[in-house]
Amino acid sequence: MLIFERKYPVNVFDTDITGRLSPGALFNYFQDLAGRHASQLGFGREHLMTNGFFWVLSRMTVKIERMPLTWDEVTVRTWPRGTDAIYAIRDLEMYDGEDRRLAGASSSWVIVDYATRKVQRPDKALSFLNRQFPEQKALDANAGKIPPLAAGDHQITRLKAKLDDIDVNLHVNNARYIHWVMNCYEPEFISLHTPDMIEVNYLSEGHRDDMVNIITDAGDERSTVIHSVIRENDRTELCRIRIHWRESKI
Repeated sequence: MLIFERKYPVNVFDTDITGRLSPGALFNYFQDLAGRHASQLGFGREHLMTNGFFWVLSRMTVKIERMPLTWDEVTVRTWPRGTDAIYAIRDLEMYDGEDRRLAGASSSWVIVDYATRKVQRPDKALSFLNRQFPEQKALDANAGKIPPLAAGDHQITRLKAKLDDIDVNLHVNNARYIHWVMNCYEPEFISLHTPDMIEVNYLSEGHRDDMVNIITDAGDERSTVIHSVIRENDRTELCRIRIHWRESKI
């Protein structure tokens, strides 16, 4: 089954102060469905770990048309699109109860050696998927590289990676970075705006007890903001996130 879908209820704990699905919860839905589908197709984490490998999300671009509200039910769909250099490409979409698209995403994954943490080339068995969906894409382009934060005035949010930020691969879970950066905004801004597009580059692993600085463009009135998540002790950039905002309609 190369197209896989599942329904998700938008529970109260998945929403933000506006009553809409939070961006972090959206990333959780996408992450969950991607993992479920990979396992169903025979190349999930449990299959890769038999050879000492695991999946790591490297890049993701999400185009948001509308966020669902508390107690809505959404359908999330996903399909693999084969490989591109070192990346395995997977697209995802979210639909409302009337089958209207709410969001579309393109994600790029890499296979990592669990012991050495080195990136491996995708299994050749994945290459056959390149031929399955030549026309079907959630977005026009695969997720790309985000430019570094420009010089200028920046705000710094300092936090510590805690146990509930860490996943089964013993590093900060990809969706936690989205939750972190959303805490850099004032409630007034979130009340009046909604993300139009979220782009993420995952650059290095974060671990429990890491102290991190989230470096953010100054000025929440900007329509595009880049966040750089940097570990304090060695100045390693863990993640780079670019969010395009628009005024909320609700």
